[in-house]
Amino acid sequence: MFNLSGKRVLAVSVVAALAAASIGAWASVSAAEGSHSAAPSGSEAAAIARIAHGLPGGANITGKTIVFQVYTDESTSFFVPAVTGAKAAAALTGVNLDIEYSNSDDATQVNQLGVAIAKNVAAIATSLPDGAAGKTVCEAQADHIPVLTFNVDGLTGSSTNCVEGFVGQNFVTAGQVIAQRMVNDGLIKAGDQVFCPVETATAVYAVQRYQGVMDVLKKIGASCSLLSVGFGASGAESTMVEYLLGHRSTSAILALGSTPLTVAVAAAKKVGLSKLPIGGFDLTQTILEGIKSGRIVAAVDQQPYSQGFFSVLQLALQLKYALYPSSMNTGGTGLVDSSNIDQVLTLVPTYR
Repeated sequence: MFNLSGKRVLAVSVVAALAAASIGAWASVSAAEGSHSAAPSGSEAAAIARIAHGLPGGANITGKTIVFQVYTDESTSFFVPAVTGAKAAAALTGVNLDIEYSNSDDATQVNQLGVAIAKNVAAIATSLPDGAAGKTVCEAQADHIPVLTFNVDGLTGSSTNCVEGFVGQNFVTAGQVIAQRMVNDGLIKAGDQVFCPVETATAVYAVQRYQGVMDVLKKIGASCSLLSVGFGASGAESTMVEYLLGHRSTSAILALGSTPLTVAVAAAKKVGLSKLPIGGFDLTQTILEGIKSGRIVAAVDQQPYSQGFFSVLQLALQLKYALYPSSMNTGGTGLVDSSNIDQVLTLVPTYR
């Protein structure tokens, strides 16, 4: 999924990362303001103009608009670091960032993309959980508007894949890694019945993470029940409690998304399974507390800051130097657990 045809795997630029760090203060302020536009004014604009001039040659892209489209709503904490990273890359390159939230609705996403095309924006970075927006994405390409996907690309492998590259996690590999960790720790054994809750079981990330999990569990004769629980915390917890009440022999929870992992400890406690082994994906304050307390074994960090930063940075470099974007794997083999949690505690949710 991550080495799209004709695309190169991105070698991360240390220089670019250091440059981004140099403008971190402005990006943090912008993120804190919660504005949907990362276009600064006054002294900030002058500072960014000086930074943009540090990219010599090529086209003048200062003020060009890149749409950064988040599929969920603004309250979804997972995408906070993605937006922070996108703003940092916009400030680094001098482009204007138009941040859109599609509220987990395909029709809204398609409409927003249509508006962006009508405005003839310079480029689009978007998360595509399914193929619903495929036709619209191809319309953008036909109008010479480059589109780069981040976090999830539901068009992968389809005949309507009109994106330039993908910046995100290898979901199959990530599923293998967290499942293998649970097996290696003796928390999932032969014959075990594991619970695999996820926001939407048909989403690309869910299907591929589940595939990775089952690659490992099948080898030891264990199984995992996949169940959609939704994106809302309260609804997800209620659904998980109902499942656990009906499946008291569940041996472990392997949550395939941030929402079910966030509520997993509480759900297990409500049904009297407070010692049930738990592992999964993503980082929230509640997940970190679970790791710190020992109730959550480990979580896969797919590094959304990198997804936002490198999506916008690559599109800006394409606009300036006609450099084709590359697909980039932003993580999935590294786990956050008791051994390294102190390194990330203060970075969530702004940067991790």
